[in-house]
Amino acid sequence: MNKGRLFATVLALLAAATVRADPPAQWQAAYTVTQGSIEGGEAVQTYKAQDGRYRYTLDVTPGGVVALFTQETFHDESEGTVGSGGWQPQRYVHIRSGGRKQRDYEFLFDWKAKQTSERQGDRPPATLLPGTLDELTYVEALRRTLAKGGTSLVLPVLYGSDGEIREYRLETQGEEEVSTPAGTFKTIKVQRTQTGGKYTVTLWCAPQLDYFPVRIDRHKRGRSQGTLLLKSYRGGESSVP
Repeated sequence: MNKGRLFATVLALLAAATVRADPPAQWQAAYTVTQGSIEGGEAVQTYKAQDGRYRYTLDVTPGGVVALFTQETFHDESEGTVGSGGWQPQRYVHIRSGGRKQRDYEFLFDWKAKQTSERQGDRPPATLLPGTLDELTYVEALRRTLAKGGTSLVLPVLYGSDGEIREYRLETQGEEEVSTPAGTFKTIKVQRTQTGGKYTVTLWCAPQLDYFPVRIDRHKRGRSQGTLLLKSYRGGESSVP
């Protein structure tokens, strides 16, 4: 098993309760990271929006069998503005430490010039399209769409590892019941595909938790690249376990 690849999947790599039209302004969630039956660590996400600005982070640490082979950690962060029209990133960062290879990057979103720029990197600028998001905030846009009864979403997204803007297509695929360490949830299954990509991501979003994804799978050409299963969630009026 490729331990580094297992953690990389997290980037690609998120009922009965009353739900709001927008995701809550502050939440925290933790997932177990698995490859088949092997537990590989923990992924923790935090989000806070206040006074028209947001900060969204993802931290991945090794655990279980994987921790015997690597102490590599990942930190991703998105910052920007948020309002009734949605999210507008201004900065996206990926930091990888504890491993043999460093693949860090930081992108700035220049909305006036309509392009991205990379700090201390050689990737060329990418043209920003209206509504461009990043690898973290697109999930919040999906949650808002599902809460409003939408069944599909097409978004331009900055794909950080190559600095390109790719088109993400998200389509609902019916309802499923999903069991996780945080409990069993009725969910809406959503599949994500993208232009120029080899990966398919499937998200199971729970109405009970304001459509937060309680399970996330990633596949490359039909082969599993890893799974995230929800351990805990605190956000708005929702809390599990």
